[in-house]
Amino acid sequence: MSTNRGRFSSFLRRVLPIVSTLALASAVTVTLTRPAEGIVPNGLYELKALQEIEQLEYCYAAGTDAIGRGDLATGKQIFSKCFTPNAPVLIWEAGAAPGDPPVVSVPSADAWADFMAVLFADSGYVDTQHLISNVHIDILPGGHRAKITSYLIATHVYDPLGSVQVAHGTYENEAVWTPSGWKLSKRTFRTKAFMRIDSPAP
Repeated sequence: MSTNRGRFSSFLRRVLPIVSTLALASAVTVTLTRPAEGIVPNGLYELKALQEIEQLEYCYAAGTDAIGRGDLATGKQIFSKCFTPNAPVLIWEAGAAPGDPPVVSVPSADAWADFMAVLFADSGYVDTQHLISNVHIDILPGGHRAKITSYLIATHVYDPLGSVQVAHGTYENEAVWTPSGWKLSKRTFRTKAFMRIDSPAP
């Protein structure tokens, strides 16, 4: 009798870890295959949403810098991945008072791309680099809309060895959940500083 009990105990020691692992794997599978519409208040889907929304900021920078190097078509293609079709873009100049209107207001990312292409060319820029950091995201109640703030340091190159124009400021943006994932639905920029820097004469 004791021999049988010992064999049964040995069997349980071997089988229970396997059963527990299978049960855990089953639970994880159920969680991971849940439809991802918006987010739940906590957990995996909130983390996924935060990551997707953060990537929109870097998508915007990549599109802008494609335009900065003279590739408008690629810039628009990148923007189409991170903006809704009718997302307005508004810009306030450095030193603007809180109640001042924006100096630039366009109705869509496509229009903003066209505006930047002309502005960059007329300004004489040969390249640009937009560094976006300090990204803070608030997902609003309901889980389908979000507000984003981030910081910008932008370098606009006149001469790679001698002259640039730099801009610093804060983005205050909005994003919305769509069937294609999270997209920017509004983008605003408040300029803190905008200045040209030239290398000293030899």
